[in-house]
Order: sequence, then C-alpha cells, then structure tokens
Amino acid sequence: MEFDLKQTPLPAAELPDGFRWTAWEPKLLESHARIKAECFAGEVDAQLFPCLSNVAGCRRLMSDISSRSNFLPETTWLIEHPNPSLTSKYCGTIQGMRRAFKLGAIQNVGITPDCRGLGLGKALVTKSLHGFAECGIQRVYLDVTAANCTAVALYHSIGFRIKDRSYLTLHVPDNATPVAT
Repeated sequence: MEFDLKQTPLPAAELPDGFRWTAWEPKLLESHARIKAECFAGEVDAQLFPCLSNVAGCRRLMSDISSRSNFLPETTWLIEHPNPSLTSKYCGTIQGMRRAFKLGAIQNVGITPDCRGLGLGKALVTKSLHGFAECGIQRVYLDVTAANCTAVALYHSIGFRIKDRSYLTLHVPDNATPVAT
C-alpha cells in the first residue's frame, strides 16, 4: 500500500492520555526488538517472516534495519505505555527507511495485543509519516498481509491506497490449528 505525502493531508499524530512518544536512539534497539516480538507473536506475519517470531530474530532485524545508510531515525518510534508491565514499558514500534530519492518504506508496525483498539496504530503510522515528510519523502509504502483485515482497514483510513500486490506462499504444518475468522 502507498501513501502520497504530496496529495494526502496528514492529521496530527495524537496519542491517548498517558501514552508518550519515544524517539529512536541506538540504545533502544533491544526495546524495539522485544516489543516487535511481542507484537507479532502468534500472528500470520511471524509465519511468513520467521524473524518476527522471536526476540533474537527481531534483534537481528532491528540491527540490520538501523545499521543501513537509508535508515531514517525520524520515522522510527516506540510508544511508551502509561502503566508499564513488569516485562516492558513500551507497547508500540515502527521503523522507516528511504528506498529511493523521494520514496520511503514503513517497516514492521506493531502494537502489543493488550493495547490494540486504542488508536495507537493510527497514531504510530501517522507519526512515522510526519517523519518521512520532514525528510523530504513524497511517497511512502508498506507491505501488509491481506488476511490482516484490521491493518488493511487502518491503513486505508489513514490514506494509504493499494498500489501493487505480491504473493508469498505460506507453508502450514499438517498439525496446525485453524484460526477462526
């Protein structure tokens, strides 16, 4: 899906009361990795991309993303929870990269299961889009699993439009439990 920053107005990136933005710093790599793993645990994306299924894989992914020359710290955020649990004080993560001169890519939008439905995903994506605009990016794309209807609807509500479709084959083990839809 793609967002045209030249054509689509950006709303303010507002968090619910008590939640706070935490900007990227290299020392937060581990926090991004842990929250990313928590966000994607048991999700179809973790089956398609096994690195999302555990902290070690998410740590490698974050290290890879953040060490690239096209990584955009201005688009990379954590959301701090007002009532941190014993395991983490964060509940959302997003990263962004430059893909071409005026094209950016959002990577791995994640909200922990206990914080979904609060508007955090919309705020997180919008905050990242503001960062892309500050960097002079004109178009931003992201990949989303078509089966994730909630995410697709969220991205549409922000202003993303379907640009292309690509297909990945998911190999489901014989002993897999079907998911109710």
